[in-house]
Amino acid sequence: MLLERHGFAVASASNAREGLSLLAEKGFDVVLTDIIMPELSGVDFLRELRQHDLDVPVILMTAGATLDSALDAIEYGASQYLLKPVEPEALVTSVGRAAALGELARMKRAALAVQAGKAIPYGDRATLEAVLTRTFATIHAEFQPMVSMKKKHVIGYEALMRCDETLFSSYGALLYAAERVGWRTALARTIYQRIGQDCGDMPEGALLFVNMHPLDAQESLLTGSGAPLEPIANSVVLDVRESVAGEQLGALTAALSGLRGAGFRISIDNVGTGTSGLELFNMLWPDFAKLDRSAFAGIEKNPNRQRTVRAIYAMFASLEVPLIAGGVETAGERDALLAAGADLAQGNLFGAPSKKFEMGAF
Repeated sequence: MLLERHGFAVASASNAREGLSLLAEKGFDVVLTDIIMPELSGVDFLRELRQHDLDVPVILMTAGATLDSALDAIEYGASQYLLKPVEPEALVTSVGRAAALGELARMKRAALAVQAGKAIPYGDRATLEAVLTRTFATIHAEFQPMVSMKKKHVIGYEALMRCDETLFSSYGALLYAAERVGWRTALARTIYQRIGQDCGDMPEGALLFVNMHPLDAQESLLTGSGAPLEPIANSVVLDVRESVAGEQLGALTAALSGLRGAGFRISIDNVGTGTSGLELFNMLWPDFAKLDRSAFAGIEKNPNRQRTVRAIYAMFASLEVPLIAGGVETAGERDALLAAGADLAQGNLFGAPSKKFEMGAF
């Protein structure tokens, strides 16, 4: 009655479930709720609410304030936390301010969506969890061919993570968001499951290169009961980025024998860009390595780069570790790489990522 007298249109619910039903039916500018309620607490209600509306401000009220409830309110994105009894004027002011902030949040999120992947505009846990839950449901794999340039045939494919949420156009952005709410393991499990589901028609004899977080091997995500990639381990090459932090490198090397025992092979990704360098190489002694595009981009026009790349290929040949040139985009780069001693390559010149296992273009 107080809010209606001050010009607000109000829909009321007698419990949290009824309130969630209202939210599913129509949009609201503000939600005002108590913390102590039957069926669901105000914090539980807030968590479920974010499945329906990511931006609506929520004002929580309580007569029995505790530190835990205040911290939960902050973590799950309550815009305000009011102690009862609340003065009428203060309540009207709080609701009006929350409505204005909610509109600002919607405008900000729309603007950030235009700059997809550059920022994560979700500061509270409940909203980020809701966005990640929705994103996880859309995760799927696309496959980019890896080829032998000399023999002109496909030797394998890299499995690339894709999802429908534009804010997470890259694995790095999604990983950062998942780590913020402690969902890194859940993300890895979901990605491996989708790769396992999507690779059923991979050509016989082809290798499947899969990006691996260094900690995954210790969390029963790759080996053990229910590990989705273990049944095809003999075809899987696990890609490890060259820039591995020290503690993660220790975890990876401790699990290395178990991975190799299951049939997995190892590749070091982005050679030439990381800080671990020779230490990582010596500890893992990979089956493959990938030369980052930054090492050879424009090689056909740069004699110094040609000499450098030729020396790199000579070194890897002496180590008997096949080196894959990643990100080959032009015929000029292809020809210069061949002249420098390269054979294996990946890039849009040979085939873009696809949900199907394309046979490559030469």
